[in-house]
Amino acid sequence: MSGFLGDKSKKIVHHLANKKSACDIYHIDMKDREYFSPDTLDNAKSKYYETCKFCIN
Repeated sequence: MSGFLGDKSKKIVHHLANKKSACDIYHIDMKDREYFSPDTLDNAKSKYYETCKFCIN
C-alpha cells in the first residue's frame, strides 16, 4: 500500500495510514489520483502539493 495519495485537481496530498473521516480522500476521482515514487511527503511537496489538514500534521 502506498503511503501518500495526491488529489491532482485540488493539489492536496493525504497520508493513507492516517486518513480521517473529514478528509476528502474518499471522494477523489480515479482520474485525479496520483501516487508518488518515491512515496515520500517531500516528493509530493516538490510537486507543489499541500498537505491535508486532517491526516497530515
